[in-house]
Formats: sequence, structure tokens, C-alpha cells
Amino acid sequence: MAIARVVLAACCISTMLMSHARAAAEISRYSITAHLSGTGGSWDYAAIDPMNARLYLAQAGVTALDLQTNQVTSGLVSAKISHGVAVLGDGFAAIADSETKVITVFEGQSGRIVSVIPTAEFNPVNGPHALDALLLEPKTGLLIAINGESGLLLLVDVKGARVVGTIAAGGHPEFAAADGTGKLFINVNRGKTSEIATVDVAARAVVRRVALAGCEGATGLAYDAVEQLVMSVCDNGAFKVFDVKSGRVTAGTAVGRGADAVMFDARRRRAFVASGDDGTLSVISVKNAADIAVVQTLAIPVGTRLGAVDIGSGRVYLPAARFGPPKPPLPYPSVVPGTFEFLVVSPN
Repeated sequence: MAIARVVLAACCISTMLMSHARAAAEISRYSITAHLSGTGGSWDYAAIDPMNARLYLAQAGVTALDLQTNQVTSGLVSAKISHGVAVLGDGFAAIADSETKVITVFEGQSGRIVSVIPTAEFNPVNGPHALDALLLEPKTGLLIAINGESGLLLLVDVKGARVVGTIAAGGHPEFAAADGTGKLFINVNRGKTSEIATVDVAARAVVRRVALAGCEGATGLAYDAVEQLVMSVCDNGAFKVFDVKSGRVTAGTAVGRGADAVMFDARRRRAFVASGDDGTLSVISVKNAADIAVVQTLAIPVGTRLGAVDIGSGRVYLPAARFGPPKPPLPYPSVVPGTFEFLVVSPN
């Protein structure tokens, strides 16, 4: 597997997005255009491999969605409690299991397991989020695995199948994004207060912390490479924009409560926030650091709070289901069997 190709691909995509972003036509409305049925249970993060037109969903392992045929494959890879999934390039991806504290690298089409990377030796704190979000940092080629219980970031050498370092972020980190130059931006949840932590991976250090005033329970996060903006959403319905260039929070707006992800389409300059408590999808125009506005609110099923956007087509894919009582050890509502599906939300 050539991780270096991810860096080249990221550069090409970044150049493409910059050329399209400012000339992109205004999108009038979005609507639900398809329901794609699956058989899975509870889920967490989703990631799209644009080169192979595949969506991977952390769902007791991995559920895959072919974005060209709409075929849903449940159980592509198995795990006990899976939260984070990351695209590695060359058709490979990784899934984290917070119960066993291992990261499994797999071939995305077949599900063939390439390696199983143990982390427990460097990752002592247990809990349902002992391995949470995953992302590839393209400059170093390291896979970053977040322990949301302890605030520890694990730096994983995928080729060597080993943990090569750690960084203490503190608090309860939620999601993270990479800027392509070796820095990460992380949503750190501290309960009634939240912050954006900037991490220098090569220096193995947090180099900046910026408070998110009025943000309770920071959850989802996305990065806009064109304008250098970090977009964060909070459980209490606050959407905040941190301008990397000025080092300040420059804008904000209200969205629905209970969101767990920010999905950003850099080509169309739209951010999407699915709010599980209120049953809404906020479509947000992102023009610059100071010009942020909700341009549409779409009704979606209550409990829908995660997903991913395919920048090529502009479609947003939202995992959804009907829910029942929690089933230990997870404290979250359980999925009613036979009700899981992907909602496809498309621009008109």
C-alpha cells in the first residue's frame, strides 16, 4: 500500500476544489431522493473514498456503500464496538475497535484484512470510546487514533503496523481534521465548555487552544482548506467557525440540537449538519470567515445525526433507522431490526 499516494491525491483534490469553489453556482434546494436499505445496527462515523466511489460506515465493523450502484454491503469487516473509520488510499481503509483496542486495515472492495494493529500498550484508559475517531494525516502519513475517554492521540505507522507515539490533547476529544501541512484541528469536549485544539503532529504537541463560547458538548468538525476555516457543531445546537488565519472564532449560527457531524462540500460551499434530537438537516452556506448562513432546513428522521458528503456528486448520505431502548454496554438507543437505511439527500 502506497500511503504517499494519498498525499498526492490530497494535493490534487485540494487544487481541484480551489479552482471550483469560488466559481460554484448557487445551489437552490436539497431533497431526499433515495432510501437505501441495509441490515446493520448502531453506527458511528462514515468516510468516503472518492477515488473508488465507496462509503465506509463504522457499524459493528464496516458497512460499505457503492456510490455508483447503491449496493449496501453489511459486515464487510467485523468488530465489537467501532466508532472511527478512515480512508488510507490505494483502495485501503482502517476501522477501530474500542473494545479490543485494535485497528484493522482492510482492502475496501473485498474486506480482506491486511493487518491488525494493537494499541493497548500505549492506550491504557478503557471505555466505549477508548478508540474513537480515526483520520490520516497526509504530510506524515500517520494514522491518528483518538481515545475520547482519556484525551490521548495515538500516532500509528500503518506500514509498520505499530503505534509510534502519543500526544495528550486532554478533555474528551471528539472529531479531528487535517490541514495537509502537518497540523490537526480537534474538537475537545469539556462538558459545559468546549474548545478547538491545534496539534502539530511532527512536534508531538498541542500548539493552540481556542475556546468555543456558548458551545456545550462539541461533537462534529470539518475543515475548509480554501478559506482555512474549522467548522464545529455542538450538542446544544451551536455551529461555530474558527478562522485559522486570524486565530479567532469569527462566525456562528444556530442549528438543530443533537448533531454529531459536520459534512462539508468545498466545491459547492455548503456545510451540512444532521441534528438527531430535532430531526433536521441544516444546509449552511459557507462563503468566508464572516459570511455563514443557514439557507435550508430539511426534515429528516429523529435520531439521524451522522453521515458523509460526496463532493463529486454533491449527494449527502445519512445513516438512519428507527430506535428502541439502549442495549448495554452502549448507552445509546438501539436500532430496531430491519429499519436501517441510508438516506440520499441530493442538490436539485
